[in-house]
Amino acid sequence: MRNFLILLIALFFSFAFTQELLINGDFEQELTVGWTFVQSGSGTHLVNRDVSYHPDPDYEAMAYQYDNPGWTKLSQTVFVPGPMLELTFTASFAESGGVSTCWPAACFSVCYLDADDNVLGETRYYYSTYADWTSTSTLHLIRIYDPNWNTYSLDIAEELANNLPGVNLSEVVKVEVALYAYTHSG
Repeated sequence: MRNFLILLIALFFSFAFTQELLINGDFEQELTVGWTFVQSGSGTHLVNRDVSYHPDPDYEAMAYQYDNPGWTKLSQTVFVPGPMLELTFTASFAESGGVSTCWPAACFSVCYLDADDNVLGETRYYYSTYADWTSTSTLHLIRIYDPNWNTYSLDIAEELANNLPGVNLSEVVKVEVALYAYTHSG
């Protein structure tokens, strides 16, 4: 059994800590408002929102992929006014099953895009027992060891300057944030 799940309680993406850039970043409206659902491969793919994932009264979103190679993605792409942005999110990550050749991973991804929607780089928070990914000049991996609810913050300008030397900061005009449920089969 390969099972992967990521839950987000609230996603805030702000410019100078004053303006929320995401549409429906708190998931209070249906996921069709502001968010895009895409899937690949076989198996069970699901995205959902509910108030029962976290012990608070607010909505959270979930992406789920079960069995067989593939992925489930819930994402939103926004124009950014510049790199001076702070991304804050609260998440719980879970995965079960798998072996070194066939493994699940729960991910929260931040992709940096140019004006033509080309991916210039990515910051990927992930929780997985067996994932064999490695960081590069355009991919910064942040391994999550605690699957419980935690709040994470990412200073976009600092991230690009310190961890993604292959990304030209001046070309970044959009950012995509995504919940990924992923199953690898090798």
